[in-house]
Amino acid sequence: MDLKFGIAPFLLAVLISSPLLAQQSPGQLPNQQTEKANTYPVLLDGTLSVEGDLEDDASERSGFLRFDTALAPWLAFKQTLAQDYGITIGGSYGVMWQNYQDSFIGEQNAVGSKFTLNTSIDLLNRGQPDALSFDMAIEDRRPLGTNLPPLWGGIFAGSATATAATWGEFDLGITQAYVRQNLFDNRFQYAIGKLFAPNFVNAYPFFDDNRQFFNQNFTTSPTIAVPLRGFGMAGALYPTDNNLYVSGGIYTPYSDDTGWTIDDFFQRNQYFYNLEVGFSGVGGTGVPIQGRGPMDANNYHISTWYRDELDDGTPEAYGVAFNANQMIGENTMWFLRGGWSRGTLIDRSLSAGVGYRPSNAPSDLFGFAVGWVRPSNERLDSQYTAEAFYRFHVTPQFAITPDVQLILKPTLDPTADSLWAFGLRARLSF
Repeated sequence: MDLKFGIAPFLLAVLISSPLLAQQSPGQLPNQQTEKANTYPVLLDGTLSVEGDLEDDASERSGFLRFDTALAPWLAFKQTLAQDYGITIGGSYGVMWQNYQDSFIGEQNAVGSKFTLNTSIDLLNRGQPDALSFDMAIEDRRPLGTNLPPLWGGIFAGSATATAATWGEFDLGITQAYVRQNLFDNRFQYAIGKLFAPNFVNAYPFFDDNRQFFNQNFTTSPTIAVPLRGFGMAGALYPTDNNLYVSGGIYTPYSDDTGWTIDDFFQRNQYFYNLEVGFSGVGGTGVPIQGRGPMDANNYHISTWYRDELDDGTPEAYGVAFNANQMIGENTMWFLRGGWSRGTLIDRSLSAGVGYRPSNAPSDLFGFAVGWVRPSNERLDSQYTAEAFYRFHVTPQFAITPDVQLILKPTLDPTADSLWAFGLRARLSF
């Protein structure tokens, strides 16, 4: 017991200052996909942006033991709205339950909910490759019948990485609102407004815990002090014909889940910067900038980043991360990711895994991954994580996902050799 209380200051620091453990936003993808992009399997549909949710929820589902949707009239209305007026709308409601082997505060269970409403409209050049689009997400997240949402439940159970990275708590409000555009025959892309920065920083196809892995070790890089929801600008350039790309952005480090942070961006002199160089399988295809990472089935990149010292005295931070993911055939994708940093709570990370889509059930997804993180505090142990899940679509709009995580040497609980976290996620899209 004394050991647990002895790490309380570190736990408090994690809860207060780690940007990756604050709630991250739900997924997003592209809205104007080319024929090439449409050939990518459903398992790669990450949704860390407004259009990502809209695209994925409209995709075809099939397989055994499935039921037809009861939302056909609503879906037909949405299709008419998109075709006639260039307006796409959609939403989802999700519930996640997690059970933990142990907890600092005796909370072995955490249940959380997510409500999301996404809208996208072409403001100029509707239906054209250079359309100027406006995307907005309205969200609400909260615990259901338990004191903690799953985001915090895993931390209080002793894990240094969130066992459900985006299942936190905030009231209904606008979490994303930005304009985006592709220019010069898809050679250049940009997005400006209230952005969810992890969509643009070291993103890859399996970083959506609404549909894929739960643990932060396999969603975003735990070593990157990336801001969450705030004003920023991101851009991507494809200078050659061999899929080389250069992307980067500048964001306010002061996130606000449902507030507007444009004043922070222009009036404070602190920023988060990133620069990424790599090879993309979707270069020049018209996939919007916020969907490049989630849709990129074959991607290799290196990301560098820097965050200024903050007003509260939080020191500057910087680091580098890498990603490699590649398809094997049409239904399997492997990945290898890692990061190094200074000025963050976790300064080393490495993860590897695989996702498999059954041929007879293309909407389903099996995932397995292993990972390692090292805290910057040398007195604390490195943590090892393994996770497996299976996403099963009961209907085209309703999926359930059982999940199991084994955490060896949980960093925030030095008295334990291991921690089990069992989870079940249900999501209804509309």
